[in-house]
Amino acid sequence: MASEDDILSAPVPDPDAEPTAAERAHARAFAELLDKTMAGGALPPAMSADDRALLEMATVIRSSTGGLELSPSKLHSIVEQGLRQATDLGATPITGARRKRLLPWVVASASTLVAVAALLLLWLRTPTRPARTDVASVPTSWKSRSADALIGRIPRSAAGDASARIDHIFADRLEGFRDRRMSATGKRGGKP
Repeated sequence: MASEDDILSAPVPDPDAEPTAAERAHARAFAELLDKTMAGGALPPAMSADDRALLEMATVIRSSTGGLELSPSKLHSIVEQGLRQATDLGATPITGARRKRLLPWVVASASTLVAVAALLLLWLRTPTRPARTDVASVPTSWKSRSADALIGRIPRSAAGDASARIDHIFADRLEGFRDRRMSATGKRGGKP
């Protein structure tokens, strides 16, 4: 059963109901505590876990909106606590001097491992050859061909008569299509 001080696990009151005297007193005390904390004051050592969680969340929200800058030690402790909770292990804090000494070696080792893995992948992989698809040889008349043999050299006087040349090329292509279509169906002459 939840105590009266345990707000987060207590039942949610009716939103239209008037706040009780205990709720008002708790809200006033929490607001004063929040104001002191945002002004840079220290957290009191004895406080309920719910109030501490709400206060830390308010601090994180305020700092994320740019309204409050966290001190490096506070930021470091929040990150350490988050990592500890995420990994569920006791994280050993890495000091600045140790970080500066180890970081180049970690980066160099990681990049070397990636390079070695890439070289091994290139060296050990077997090249895949595409499956050969044998294409039946088709006569040249069925393939795309230049229209120069049909039209020939265009004299300057006939430069504006493009529609007749296009009609001639279209008729040639249609005849090639018909020849191919008829030979594919086994019919000669007549409609497909």
